[in-house]
Amino acid sequence: MQVAQAIGVFFPLIGIALGYDGIIKEKNSKSLNVLLTHPVFRDNIITGKFLGISIVLALVVFLSLILIAASDFIISGKVASFDSLLRLLIFGIFTFLYILVFTSFGLFTSVWCKTEIESLALGVLVWINMCVALGPTVMTLASIASGQSLFDMTKEYVSTTAAIYNISPLHHFAEVTVGKLDLSLCGFHVQTDVYGFMDTQYSISYLIGYYWQNAIILLILPFLFLAAAYIAFLRDDI
Repeated sequence: MQVAQAIGVFFPLIGIALGYDGIIKEKNSKSLNVLLTHPVFRDNIITGKFLGISIVLALVVFLSLILIAASDFIISGKVASFDSLLRLLIFGIFTFLYILVFTSFGLFTSVWCKTEIESLALGVLVWINMCVALGPTVMTLASIASGQSLFDMTKEYVSTTAAIYNISPLHHFAEVTVGKLDLSLCGFHVQTDVYGFMDTQYSISYLIGYYWQNAIILLILPFLFLAAAYIAFLRDDI
């Protein structure tokens, strides 16, 4: 759980760092103007940036998994079973998709913002609200939406809170990896009955059926921000 929480809270900073200056750095240095004088489509530039960053991120994530597997072998002296390695691989895929959400958001802010400082500041602000203080953020939004507070604890407030949690990538990452509602530093670490894909009590096929909605959301979110980056870049006057 501690490993998953560390990844859930701090690894998004890697994604933001990889994406926040992807476009804006070249735009402000005027190198983008030179590039666009050649027969290159703008969508190709965004796609190239996204693929390059994704490859770097994949290398970071899966090299980390190799180190984890190697460390376990050195400490225990036992070769992990195929099922354990498969679960670790699935954990790595979800970790990659989760961090990719923040990378795609960073790429979007690098198109939308005017300076690198603005892009980084917006990324850090989102990170604080989504990863560090997700619980208080959700409670505040739920109070505004329902007109009630945590102390009322009405069904409407609880249902509103649950609905708002679904917009958080950390919530979906927490559910599929360790079966918790939230892994943020200031959140509600409510444990569900199923402990994520690392729970060996359940088969992988059962867990896929159980968590398919979380998996689809983690898969879709990066491409939503990528689409937003496309649109913003196509409309940008360079």
